[in-house]
Amino acid sequence: MPGPLDGIRILDFTRYQQGPYATVMLSDLGADVLKVEERTNGDLGRSLGLQPDGWCSYFEAHNRNKRSITIDVRTPEGKEIIYKLVPEIDVVTDNFRPGVMDRLGFGHEKLESINPRIITASASGFGPVGPGAAEPSFDIIGQGMGGIMVNQGGGPGHAPMGVMGGMADQVGAMVFALGVVSAVVARERQGIGQHVDVSLLGSQVALQALQVTGFLRGMHQGQTPARSNPVFTYFEAQDGLWLTIGLLDPKWWPGLCRVLCREDLVSDERFAAPGDRYRNRLELLDELDAAFANRPRDEWLALLKKADIPSGPVNDYAAMVREPQVVANRYVTTLEHPSLGEIGVVGSPIYMSKSEVGPRHVAPELGQHTEDVLLGLGYSWEDIASLKSANVV
Repeated sequence: MPGPLDGIRILDFTRYQQGPYATVMLSDLGADVLKVEERTNGDLGRSLGLQPDGWCSYFEAHNRNKRSITIDVRTPEGKEIIYKLVPEIDVVTDNFRPGVMDRLGFGHEKLESINPRIITASASGFGPVGPGAAEPSFDIIGQGMGGIMVNQGGGPGHAPMGVMGGMADQVGAMVFALGVVSAVVARERQGIGQHVDVSLLGSQVALQALQVTGFLRGMHQGQTPARSNPVFTYFEAQDGLWLTIGLLDPKWWPGLCRVLCREDLVSDERFAAPGDRYRNRLELLDELDAAFANRPRDEWLALLKKADIPSGPVNDYAAMVREPQVVANRYVTTLEHPSLGEIGVVGSPIYMSKSEVGPRHVAPELGQHTEDVLLGLGYSWEDIASLKSANVV
């Protein structure tokens, strides 16, 4: 069964994480992603966390399903290979600084002259315009400039705190993939190719739309207090394991009290309405903490789910990969590696009822598909040997 992007071909110049994970997501949807790498070392992501047995989680996570070609694109012969590929390509992606693709000869106007329907897409650091557009950027810089580190650290005047390493890159990748897919839809419906830019900084701002919208209306920026909503938070059970409850709708409050054998809380004036529960959250947290400490976590979860109270376990990675919903939906799955055997990989978070979605192949070896691609473009074996001897491929 084909994927929803089956037949879409992507020429991928991206490196590291933000751009590469976006094209992984597109490849999971069926796109054919041809990764262009530097001849000798390739994407520097190949070396980040490289293990003695050759395994690199960083590269594998961000480059599965792709094909790899090595080309020195600064040479006339290397440029010619790219120009021969472009008529067969739908999308060209990069995450260089703005202007680099133009200097290489692969800017939108040049490629559009070869293929009028081409889509070019840049995963930039700070957007296509502005005084800092050409500055270098990585994940931690996006987190810092986007404001989320201040929130994590306690608000203005407090020391900032990073979130998860790679968080800005991953969010940027997801928004970048959305931008590319949107441009493909626009081309199919409106007949237009165009350039797309999705930045690390812009994605971080979008991630915090709720908080930033409030700030723009005059609300103070500050860290959300730990467990600020006593019925939308986490609790420790008798066995030391943790669970969460999420009662956004007040209709669940009486049911929670019944499950906890604390019906008295329903009539307690301190906790009568959502606003009361928030204002008196410290007192309510004390009551709920004491109640949840009376049973093991799984007993509580069984009772909560029987009463249809939104709840779930707090998982570490070891528990998450065994979580029945993760397993059933193949959010974590396996692929066969040619030298390491069966390996675990993160699956696609997208399900489609009539299209195939998900991982298909492990990440490629450096330049693994160079010869096949060149042969497909009409180069002979003698031509390929000549390109190799000239250090073009």
